[in-house]
Amino acid sequence: MATFQSIIDSTRVFLQDDAKTRYTDAQLLDYANEAIGISRSLRPDFFLGSLKTALATYILTDDVPIPLEYQSYLKDYIMGRAEFRDDEYSQDGRVGSLIARFKQGLIAKWVHIQIFMMVLFLMYPE
Repeated sequence: MATFQSIIDSTRVFLQDDAKTRYTDAQLLDYANEAIGISRSLRPDFFLGSLKTALATYILTDDVPIPLEYQSYLKDYIMGRAEFRDDEYSQDGRVGSLIARFKQGLIAKWVHIQIFMMVLFLMYPE
């Protein structure tokens, strides 16, 4: 399982900030924590067993609590938030696309699973 540090480090490549001069780890970690909060509302199944507890504030060494196949969407959110900070007028362009891709990526498979389950239920009601 990936840690927040590894997610942030790989996101820096896309942000062209390998030297960590434009964004601090703390800033990018804040964006990652925001994304986890949104993920919890969009995909509560990722957080079964911890829904009754307050959402944790993760640190760099913590494991990312979402499945591996969805972690690239976490990077999209972090990139979008970082770029929004750099250019408040970019919201309509790349930033909006990255945030939308994050949300759509999280729910796309979920919707397909729900549709599949409904079809199974209709075909085999008992």
